[in-house]
Amino acid sequence: MNKEAVYFGAAFRKVEPRFDPKLADKDILRSIFAWVWKNDEYNTLRLDYNKGLCFFGTLGLGKSMTMRAMQQYMNYLKRRDFKDPRLGMWMLSASELANKFAIDGQPAIIPYSVDNLCVDELGREPLPASNYGTKMNVLQFLFQLRYDKRRTFFTHITTNLTMEEIAPKYGDYIADRFLEMFNFIEFKGKSLR
Repeated sequence: MNKEAVYFGAAFRKVEPRFDPKLADKDILRSIFAWVWKNDEYNTLRLDYNKGLCFFGTLGLGKSMTMRAMQQYMNYLKRRDFKDPRLGMWMLSASELANKFAIDGQPAIIPYSVDNLCVDELGREPLPASNYGTKMNVLQFLFQLRYDKRRTFFTHITTNLTMEEIAPKYGDYIADRFLEMFNFIEFKGKSLR
């Protein structure tokens, strides 16, 4: 596993060349690595291996950068023929998904109901999105589709929203399902920007 751990660190530097591991939360990094490998020894946050990851916290703490590094790492492992269905991941911003709906309607969203997916910057998308007069809360719709497939595909998110802010934006129905879909990892501290 040493070689894989080295590439995990390299994935961060590939995404952000100025990444300084001394400034990173070691428990978070160890636990993400443990989540990928289902390794209890490093899983200091006790993440559930059957749930996706929700990185939340204020601006500038490295949530998106960490998720992009995780994406790099998991896609690298998938290319190396590791046979774990948790590996490999698409990553799109919530705004990109809403814009896809605005341009092409619901058919543009359906492809994102399968495969592992990270929705970056949840909460920053336009609500509702509109496609030729049809208005829809795109992420609410997508999370419902993905909830039904949660045992087959993993969903991950990054957000500045708290759990208390999820329900008003996406409904109690989705907020309740988030508890079953995600491990919640809070990024704390001052902005790194």
